[in-house]
Amino acid sequence: MNTATRAAIAIVCTAALVATSILGGSYLALAAPLSGDIYETVTPPGATNVESPYGSASVWYDDAGVPHIEAANEEALYYAVGYVQARDRLFQMDLQRRLVGGELSAMVGNSTLESDRFYRSLDFQSAAEASWQSVRGTDVGEPIEAFTAGVNYYADTAALPSEYALLGVDFEEWTPTDTLLVGKLISWQLSGSFADLRRATAVSRLGPNASALYPSELDHDVPIIRDSTTSDAEPFSPASVVADAEDAPANVGGDFAALAEWTDQYDKDPTYGSNNWVVSGEHTASGRPLLANDPHLSLTVPPIWYEMHLSTDEMDVRGVGFPGIPMVVIGRTADAAWGVTNVGGDFTDLYTYEMRDGGYVYDGEVRSFEIETETIEVVGSDDVEITVKKSVHGPVIERGGKTIGVAWPGFSATNESLGVYRLNHADSVDEIRDALRIWDVPAQNFVAADSAGNTLYYPAGRYPIRVTDGEVVRGDTIFNGSAGEGEWRGYEPYGQSLWDGFVPFESIPHVENPDLLATANQRTIDDPAFYMGTSMTYADPYRGERIYDLLDDAAADGGVTAESMKQIQRDVRSEAATRFTPYATAPGAVEQMSPEARELASTLEGWDGQMRADSQSALVYRIWVDEFRNATFADEFEPQGLDDSYYPRLFVLQQLDSDSQWFDDRSTADVTETRDDIAAKAMNRTTDRLDDAGLETYGDYNRLEMNHPFDRTFLNYPERPMDGSAYTVFNFRSSGATQAGSSWRMVVDFSAEDDSVGVIPGGQRGVFWSDRYHDQLDMWADGEYKPVTLDRPAGSPDIVFGGSQ
Repeated sequence: MNTATRAAIAIVCTAALVATSILGGSYLALAAPLSGDIYETVTPPGATNVESPYGSASVWYDDAGVPHIEAANEEALYYAVGYVQARDRLFQMDLQRRLVGGELSAMVGNSTLESDRFYRSLDFQSAAEASWQSVRGTDVGEPIEAFTAGVNYYADTAALPSEYALLGVDFEEWTPTDTLLVGKLISWQLSGSFADLRRATAVSRLGPNASALYPSELDHDVPIIRDSTTSDAEPFSPASVVADAEDAPANVGGDFAALAEWTDQYDKDPTYGSNNWVVSGEHTASGRPLLANDPHLSLTVPPIWYEMHLSTDEMDVRGVGFPGIPMVVIGRTADAAWGVTNVGGDFTDLYTYEMRDGGYVYDGEVRSFEIETETIEVVGSDDVEITVKKSVHGPVIERGGKTIGVAWPGFSATNESLGVYRLNHADSVDEIRDALRIWDVPAQNFVAADSAGNTLYYPAGRYPIRVTDGEVVRGDTIFNGSAGEGEWRGYEPYGQSLWDGFVPFESIPHVENPDLLATANQRTIDDPAFYMGTSMTYADPYRGERIYDLLDDAAADGGVTAESMKQIQRDVRSEAATRFTPYATAPGAVEQMSPEARELASTLEGWDGQMRADSQSALVYRIWVDEFRNATFADEFEPQGLDDSYYPRLFVLQQLDSDSQWFDDRSTADVTETRDDIAAKAMNRTTDRLDDAGLETYGDYNRLEMNHPFDRTFLNYPERPMDGSAYTVFNFRSSGATQAGSSWRMVVDFSAEDDSVGVIPGGQRGVFWSDRYHDQLDMWADGEYKPVTLDRPAGSPDIVFGGSQ
């Protein structure tokens, strides 16, 4: 491959893969013709016999390309899982481990060097190695090893996916650590956060009044647990883990813009979210529980989820997992089901240091950083050496003259792979709860149900208790690491943590046997004694509010059914829109608008907030609310070098008083603007923007454009207009190169009919000529489903695994 071609690949790789990792889209655009050997990986029709050192297994692919795998034992099962995942998603698996391992430049060149620097600096590789040492002797160790062998057998004996020939690179052997490394990537993208850098920088530049834009919590009415009286957790006082409390020193402030800018592209996207809810038999028409889940992540080609049905004499589980991980992460067994959403809590702490004599001050003495020199291989260019630093808190990163240490539970040895393995064997809510006892990262809102009628809500994960001078403190600050602020007792980065300075599992606020309970990344716990996060880590409450309204209506109207659960997942009414449109149509705003803008504003009169592709009102609102947000904050933020990533949550903007200082335009010294003035200005801008872009309906703006990593037309998924928004239950949003929304929809029905269903946004196979490349895309976009039962296809298996031949 010539230098120009590889440069073109790397440019797009930087723009999207680095920004969104497993949650992002097109990142390897080609500028040269495809090679002639791309069709070598076509799988021949009929059964394929595959050698296996572990025993017999059989694979049936159903009409949607879902593998149904039955095996004589677990090792034979997971060997087959490794083989079929490699058959369907090998290149995707490889990209993910290269990204988090800091080895992309070895594939695409120096344009991904900054990404490699970041991931090498945080040393996820060592964290994954520590996790593997922690679990290799447990029940999940041999399954991971068997999965690894299956991946490598496929790679050694079958033609590699065409992407390898196009890039001119080889597949390097998969290892058990790689499976844990993919898990670290997922965990980081869902719980790693540098929000404290952005908050500190904004307040430093805008002044102390800006603190009100980033409140400790959003003042809404959809928390699940308000205090200990609504929780089934055991009583717990954080102070019980520390000595007598003393006054805590002041928090560290300052301008961390250089670090914030660098880390922002690797941070979790706070606008991503998910929905899940569980309904007990008390509120269902059948008298049996129902469970729904749809995680909202970036929409990729191929999809980030891979559906599987895995069966042995000891286990029968179906659902979705991440390619590179052999277990079902979200799914159901014959008698139990579980779904997850991101807690959105505060699980990353940052520390500054007093630097002295080439080291840093800690515990009254100067300590040396742990330093390693690593080489980043850069294809087509010289290799680059970097210095990886670590302190007692974890990895150390530096930019703009600032040095910070980073603490995150996932840098330690963690056991969530064993937790998922146990979930796959669960036949009851009790067994699901037991599996969650060892869940470390990322903290997730689990809802669960079983065929016996039990239900559960548990936000499982490791919640650090920060201690400063013997006093428990919040984590929404940057700590003075040299002064011993914000310490996590029992935490050992890149080693085995004791976790004794974290909230005990039994004391995490949770609910046993809820009748009706939903989470949508909103603040779920409103107990002052239990710090989870802030307005910068949670989602706006709009989806959560809407789900509860719809569930209440369904329960009152004869009981919730599987069909009504699906209808809720299809809902496109935006509660955000219903709250903001009165600002756009207020008489004081309309009278200041141009005639054309008034005409647009009139389309919002009486509109019900339905974000439908064929709606002009939805389009007008969507563009107007962007302009309203920009017109409110840009005059203060932009002069200080702060872009819209520093803007507060939409709910914060909604709650501002009509005469808030933030509505005043600083460029008009002789006038003090109010909300009406800004709403009018935003509608005038909306008129110009719609005219310039030639947009007529919401679907002209909100379009599905899912691109393959190589961004070639015949590799990309078909484009189409879409319903939904970031704030609707039916979740889809288009923002530049990023497409995000419901990455898997599932409803599990424990009635006798078992109307359990699911769908992914695309197809099971990552091979573009396959009939299963994007066969579920229209079904997904239209809010339709396919069965997710435990029945396997009839007939002979497609792949048979047996003893060595």
